Amino acid sequence: MPLLNPSPVTEWFSRKFAEPTPAQVEAWPRIEAGKNVLIISPTGTGKTFAAFLSVLNQLAIEEADGALKPGIHAIYISPLRALSYDLEKNLAEPLREIYGGTSPIRVGLRSGDTSSYARQQQFLSPPHILLTTPESLSILLSQTRWLPALSTVRWIIVDEVHSLAENKRGSHLTVSLERLELLAACGVQRIGLSATVAPVDQVAKFLVGAARNCEILDVSAAKKIDMRVYSPLSRNPYPPSGYTGERLIKELARLVGENRTTLIFSNTRSGAEAATYWLHSALPELSGQIECHHASLDRDVRQDVEDRLKRGELRAVVCSTSLELGIDIGSVDLVVMLSTPKGVSKALQRTGRAGHNIKSISRGLLMATNMNDLVECAATVLLARSRQLDEIRIPQAPLDVLAQHLASMGCIRAWKKTEALELVRRTYPYRNLSEADFEAVLEYLAGGGKSLKQQYTETFGKINLEEDSFETRQGRVQRDLLQNIGVIPNEGMVAVKLKGRTIGSVEEIFVRGLQIGDVFIIAGRPVRLERTGMMECFVARAYNAVPTVPRWNANKMPLTNKVAEAIVTFRSELRERFEKFGSECEQQVDWIGKRLDCGRTNADIICRMYAAQAEVSEIPTADFLLVEELLDQPEETTRELQATAVPEERKRKTKKAPQFPRGQRHYFFHSLVGRAANEALSRAIALRLSRLRGGNAIATPDDYGFVLTVRPEQVFTEKELPELLKAEGFAEDLHTALSRSDLLKYHFRNAAQTGMMVYRNFFGEQKSVRKLQWSSEVIFNVLQQYEPDHVLLREARRDAVHTYIDLENALNFLEKLKGKSIRLKRIERVPPLSFALFATKIKEALLVEDPREMTERLYHLWWSKLE
Repeated sequence: MPLLNPSPVTEWFSRKFAEPTPAQVEAWPRIEAGKNVLIISPTGTGKTFAAFLSVLNQLAIEEADGALKPGIHAIYISPLRALSYDLEKNLAEPLREIYGGTSPIRVGLRSGDTSSYARQQQFLSPPHILLTTPESLSILLSQTRWLPALSTVRWIIVDEVHSLAENKRGSHLTVSLERLELLAACGVQRIGLSATVAPVDQVAKFLVGAARNCEILDVSAAKKIDMRVYSPLSRNPYPPSGYTGERLIKELARLVGENRTTLIFSNTRSGAEAATYWLHSALPELSGQIECHHASLDRDVRQDVEDRLKRGELRAVVCSTSLELGIDIGSVDLVVMLSTPKGVSKALQRTGRAGHNIKSISRGLLMATNMNDLVECAATVLLARSRQLDEIRIPQAPLDVLAQHLASMGCIRAWKKTEALELVRRTYPYRNLSEADFEAVLEYLAGGGKSLKQQYTETFGKINLEEDSFETRQGRVQRDLLQNIGVIPNEGMVAVKLKGRTIGSVEEIFVRGLQIGDVFIIAGRPVRLERTGMMECFVARAYNAVPTVPRWNANKMPLTNKVAEAIVTFRSELRERFEKFGSECEQQVDWIGKRLDCGRTNADIICRMYAAQAEVSEIPTADFLLVEELLDQPEETTRELQATAVPEERKRKTKKAPQFPRGQRHYFFHSLVGRAANEALSRAIALRLSRLRGGNAIATPDDYGFVLTVRPEQVFTEKELPELLKAEGFAEDLHTALSRSDLLKYHFRNAAQTGMMVYRNFFGEQKSVRKLQWSSEVIFNVLQQYEPDHVLLREARRDAVHTYIDLENALNFLEKLKGKSIRLKRIERVPPLSFALFATKIKEALLVEDPREMTERLYHLWWSKLE
């Protein structure tokens, strides 16, 4: 191995592997030379050894020379504890083989699950390589006794960089890395591992800091990927049997039967639970070999599924996003995505989980379930083949994270303000942090803020603030800080226990809606509620019972810009062809099949749907904004819902029948910019309409647009639309619309937890979400009235408009709309491209156990009327 200096490690590698992978060839010389590197490579291409072998090799050489000093020399940081568990196993075996028994190079694992005994042993005899999470690293940096062990660190390896860079956990980590850099006796070399990611230059800066150099090694093309659209649709775009019916499950079961191991992705945890349950019913002979996996299942349950999958004992695993990252799950023959993953990068990453080695082809199918889904899947596949990746957005200077780190830094010693500000600004997310914001955060930490410090300094004060320095108070404050470090909010999860064993957790609000004896799904199998306790419930197996699917309030993934733009482009091209050649499908099917690479059957379905859209309304394009106006007919809507209802025994008993007021009008805005941007558009425009006409319009966003539902006195004209949709004053109107919303309160609760104003954990016990809501809402109301520019309120507003809501893309859409026409089209029936918008509007009022089943049946009813 000429790429590395000879050692027992290089000898072992030469015996074990025929040759290095492309990622390893590129990485080893640069890591040996001490350079910071970002390695971009799919799963199964040797990324782990690309990063670790140089480190192991240097430690082995020093050990052989008797020069390996005590202390932690390398830290591996992963966003998932499961990745650290995997790596511990994957490092332990080679070290045993290299040294023929106990290795002199020690590897230690540190996470929230590590026992107090193991932690004490790590302190007394620190491992040479520490595997940990961002939160656990921050806890170590907050304790003086750990600083000597951390001062010997020479390498930092950050895994799955792309999944950290786009959220506050990543911002939190970057400050920890700078603090570690300050501690280290010599410079710390940073090595990042990532799957497909863009923009690479910003992600590299996120890894190493604003002013350091980083070499980007993109070897993602080394792994071959075969991604295709698969649709179970035959002749009818909306058959009577919908998403939950025989149509999808029959095809999915066939795919499971044809492959040795199939990994199935759903976009939600509830979708994963439901699909697992349906597959058990469709394949009873394989029921014991089909499992569910998502973040709300207990860690031991997930680890058991991962181990069985790695050993080849399972035929299928249905998951949400929990297996997207590089957990070692062995060989997977096929990846199936139920519906589009809403973006190119996610589709590539999920597909990359198949064929878990460099020479295998990763096979992925995007399973479309209806026409909109079909076009979206086709657009995603075409973009993936040309590697047009979605760009991630790195949070900019989150103030709640800054507050937590400043309090943590003050636990170690007194800091000069200028020194602390310089350290924080060396990170990429905080490179542009203003001195005014820095001072405002220190002012908040000193007494809770301007409106609270007069009476509540002792309650909310965390630091002793002097004119030019600060230090964290000792005792209770430091103890509470260590118990609450991190940015993951408490969502109020209730543990589900079966025969004394925790199998998962469901949201507190879901359990409150159940009665003793109710049946729901957990881990893909039905259970019956027997009794409830404090943040836990006890269940028994409920064989052959019809269950409810739990709802987890995880954010829905919005459609990405690139996929949305590709769909709009296709619509524009198809409309042009319809106008030129007519909408008869014989003229268009071949072109659609080639344009979307979706086959003749699917092309025929797409053509029929768009022809129906053109007949009832018109096809929206990038050249104008289409707004459709539908006069609601409550009696007909009620009849339609009754016609699509599932049997009586499957209805929820906890909701009243839906009521549809007379004279309502629905306006369908075809703004194809993704759910998050449409959330911003719909809230601000509803506010503007309220100012114009009075009353409150109901706004319902979707990826493909939004619906405004108004009363007769709020009806508007085409001439008034430009005023409702003007870009000027949009951001201010959105902030006004959010000022008292539950959404802003939710984000304030999260910011208050991260910023240490409200503690998630108190005396070692996790607070219930109701207590957190009460505590944070009281403070929220006070600050809204007396200190609206409080740092945590500002952070909550920013979170609301830049994470859950996409202000930037909404405003960009309105700016592009200037000079374009806005067309108001009156319609008598729901057109095909508005099916999803209208179904989103009404499904929350439904009594059915599964809204998706009703939605597909409602689609079928609407389509049959159009035909």
